Formats: sequence, structure tokens, C-alpha cells
Amino acid sequence: MKRHGKLRTKEELGLPKWMAAVEGSFDDPPIVMRKDRLKLTLAGLAFLAAFGLLLLIPVRSYSTWHLLILGLLALGAVLAGVGAMFPTTLILDPSGLVLRTAFRTIEHPWNHFADFRWYRRRNLTTVVLADFSDAIRPKRGWRRFLLGPLDLGSAWELPASRIVDVLNEARARWGPRT
Repeated sequence: MKRHGKLRTKEELGLPKWMAAVEGSFDDPPIVMRKDRLKLTLAGLAFLAAFGLLLLIPVRSYSTWHLLILGLLALGAVLAGVGAMFPTTLILDPSGLVLRTAFRTIEHPWNHFADFRWYRRRNLTTVVLADFSDAIRPKRGWRRFLLGPLDLGSAWELPASRIVDVLNEARARWGPRT
């Protein structure tokens, strides 16, 4: 059963493609936020440029390592292209958080999260992280060491600090009462 049907596009909302769009509000859920296609396209172009530069290096015979590196760069370019065609969507509603990517959909209720925060990785990208609550964290055993924060990614249309503010407010409004 799908919780959300077809989401409205920026054209349907009457917004230009370059403008950051947040669909919905706390009074009119769901709230929908998307990744920025331009940032993902530029990342794909960076992979393609690295791939092209490696192809220009004159080599008498390509070794396994050459082919492996070229294959990984080509895979990175394809994945960045798929990400630009089908951007990740973050959907917030009273029942929880849904993260839709090109390859899968992840759903979590609000009681799974203790807090949301952003983190800057080496001054390159800023990612949004979700810390899991103690209610779902295993108390004993080796699994308690493996459950780290949920990485919601980077390259959103809105700044990471604004997304974190919206996520924390949604958790406060729709999450479990303490």
C-alpha cells in the first residue's frame, strides 16, 4: 500500500525549475523536499571529466587496475545521471518520514528518531543526519555498535540547516509525546 500517490511537480505548483520548492506545510501535510538536480548533474560532469582525463593518458596496454578504475568512474557517472533524472525525495507526514530514492523507499515512524542534525564533510558537502532513539537501539549484543545515524544525504534544494529545522519541528509536532 502506497502512503503517497503522485507528488506534484514544480510546474504543477506554478514554480520555475530553478526555484527551491517545498510542497505542503504543517497544516497541509505531506511536506515534500527534493534534492537539487543541478548539483547532481554537476557531480556527474565531474565524474565524466575524470573519466575522460583517464582515457587520455597514453598506455601501451591497459592492466586490470586501469580497467577497474575506468569502470568505477563510469559507474559513478551513471549513478549521478540516474540521481539527476530521479532526485531523492523526502516526505514528512504525521505518520513518519519517507525517503524515496531511484532504487528504494525507506519509511520510518517518528518514534524512531531522537534528533536531526547536519554535518559538514571536509568543507565539501553538508549532509543531514538522523539520530535513532533509544527505543529501537538494541540494548545488548554486537548490533548496538552497528546502528549509527541515518544519512539522509546532501545536495538538497534547501540549505541543510533549514531541512534540519523542518525535520526537528515535524518530529516535535507529530512525534511521540514525552
